[in-house]
Amino acid sequence: MATTSTNSAAARKGPATVSAEETPNPPGDHAPGDYVLPFVHARIPAPLVQIGFWGGLAGTVAFGVIDLPLAALVGVGVVVARHRRSR
Repeated sequence: MATTSTNSAAARKGPATVSAEETPNPPGDHAPGDYVLPFVHARIPAPLVQIGFWGGLAGTVAFGVIDLPLAALVGVGVVVARHRRSR
């Protein structure tokens, strides 16, 4: 009759770790600036995300959620932050 040993290597092994060699490489059909949705792992092209952001910002102004000066301030801040990040 087969018995299991509590002193086996499998029982002593800690939490599973994955080395850098074992991680799968992402598919090469995306640009470096693409965004990846969490949990779904769907890639969204960067230009589509930019259009969505600026369209959403303009929509909040159009519906009166925020005022135009605040939206302009947010827009300028985003442009400056992206410019500084790309340098």
